[in-house]
Amino acid sequence: MIQIFRKNQRVLMLVVAVLTIVAFIFLYNTTQLDELATVKNPTIYGKALTPLAIDRQVKNYQLTLALGQYELMQKLSGSAQDQDRALTEFVWNLLVMQHQARELGIEPTDDQVANRIKEIPIFQEAGRFDPTKYGQFVSEQLAPRGFTERQLEDVIRDSLRVEALSEIVESPAALGEGEMKMMARAFQPVTASYVKFERNVETEKYEITPEESAAVYQQVQQQNQSALLTDETREVRCVVFEVPADSKLEGKAKVDALQKLANSASEFTDSVASAVASLDQLAEKAGAKILKLAAFDRSGSSAPQSGNLTADTMTRIAPPAFLLAKPGATSDVIQAGNAFYVLELTTVNASRPLTLEEARPRIESQLRAQKAEQIFTSESTSAANALRSALASGKSFADAAATQKLKVESLTNVVVGAESTSPENQAIAGATFLLKDGEVSNLEQAPWGSFVAQLQSRGAVDQMAFGSREKQIRESLLRTKRDLLFMDWLRVNREAARITMPDPGQG
Repeated sequence: MIQIFRKNQRVLMLVVAVLTIVAFIFLYNTTQLDELATVKNPTIYGKALTPLAIDRQVKNYQLTLALGQYELMQKLSGSAQDQDRALTEFVWNLLVMQHQARELGIEPTDDQVANRIKEIPIFQEAGRFDPTKYGQFVSEQLAPRGFTERQLEDVIRDSLRVEALSEIVESPAALGEGEMKMMARAFQPVTASYVKFERNVETEKYEITPEESAAVYQQVQQQNQSALLTDETREVRCVVFEVPADSKLEGKAKVDALQKLANSASEFTDSVASAVASLDQLAEKAGAKILKLAAFDRSGSSAPQSGNLTADTMTRIAPPAFLLAKPGATSDVIQAGNAFYVLELTTVNASRPLTLEEARPRIESQLRAQKAEQIFTSESTSAANALRSALASGKSFADAAATQKLKVESLTNVVVGAESTSPENQAIAGATFLLKDGEVSNLEQAPWGSFVAQLQSRGAVDQMAFGSREKQIRESLLRTKRDLLFMDWLRVNREAARITMPDPGQG
C-alpha cells in the first residue's frame, strides 16, 4: 500500500479491540468463471491470456465490487444481463482500457490513488477516512483470500483511468432543446384504446415428430458440433484446512484461526510447488485431510459428494478445478466458509457428442417453443393486419376489433412519465408516443405477447410534473449519450485488440 498506510498498519492493528468478519458476497464468489474457463488459449493484442492472468482479472472484478467501484463496473460490464456475461465483458474491456490508457499516457499518481482510497465509503466513519476500518478490511477481507494491498490500489487506479478516458471520449455529447420538447410528451396525459394478443405459454400440446427431432439433430451435428455435447466433468482430490465443526470461535479469535489456516494452506501450496514430498505426505504433515470428490461439472453439480461438502462449497471450488491444465496439477488456495481448499486434478472426463436419444428432450423442448412462437406471431400479425384493414375501410376501432372477436380495453389520461403509472400502462401509452389523434400503432411486443393501440387524444403537458423532473431527465439523456459514446469507443478498440476466443469444443 502507499507508504502512509503501510507505515501505520501495525500500529493500527494494536488499536483494534474487536474484529468482526464482514462477508462481501462478491469478494468470496468464484463461480463466475464458467465462460472464460471454457475458452482454450484466448488472446488479446496477439498475446495469450493464461489461466493465471484470467484468475487475476476475476479477482479484480470481485474486489471492484467489494470496494463499491460501481462506475468502473458499469463502464466495463456494458449491457450484460447476467453475472457470467458481466464478468467476461469486464475482463476483456478492462484489458482494452488499460492498454489504451497506456497509449494515451494516462497514469494516476500515488497521491490521486491515496486520496481516492480515503473517499471510499467503507473506509469512512462520520464522513472521514478511518484508518482502523482500512486496517480491518486489509486484515479480514484481503489477507485470508490471498488479496494484497497492491491489488486494492490497482482497482482504484483503474477507476481513475476510466474517469480520465471518459472525459476525453464523452466530451462531444450534447443535448438539444428539440430533444427536451420530445421528452415533454411523456408528461402529456394519453387516452387510448388497445387490443391485446396474449401468448400461449403451454407448449406441450405441440407435437414433435421423431423425424423433426432427427432432422434438427443432423443439422446441428453438421453446422455446430459443440451445441449438443455432454458436459465435461472432472474429478479431484481436495486437501482441506478447516476450523473444527464444533468450534465456537467468534470475533478476533475466529479471525486469528482463519488467518492461521490460510497461512498453513499457503505454505502447503508452496511445498507442493517445490515438490519436496508427495501431496499425501505434505497433507499429513500439515494436519489436513484429503477428500476424493466424485465427478462434477463446471457448476459443481455431480453425483453425491464424498466428504459431505455442501452445494455452496462445490460451486466455489468447481470453477478453479476447470482452470487446471492436466491431471496432477494443483490449484491455489480456495476459501469457502470457514475452510480453505487446495485441489489436485485426478481425472478429466471430456465432453462428447450427445446421441440422438440423449439430445431428443432438449431438441423437442426447443422445437415446441419455436412452433408456439411461430403460430402466435402468425395469428397476431394476421389479426392486427385485419384490424388495420377494417379501420382503413371506415370502421371505428371498437367495430374493427369486434369483427376479429377482440376485446377492446382503454387507457384514460395515463401519463407515461408519472411514477405511479404501471409498467403495462407505460408500455401501451408509450406506443402512442409518435402518433397523432386517431392513428394506430404497429403490432408492439410486450411481456404477455403483443398489442395494437389507437391514440384517442393527448392532453397538454403537465408543467408541474415535467418541471420537477426536467433536470433529472436532462441529466439522464446526457448520461445516456455519454455512455453510448464510451460503449462505441470500447467497441472500436476491442476490434483493434484482436481478441480471439477459440471454440471450447475444439482442441
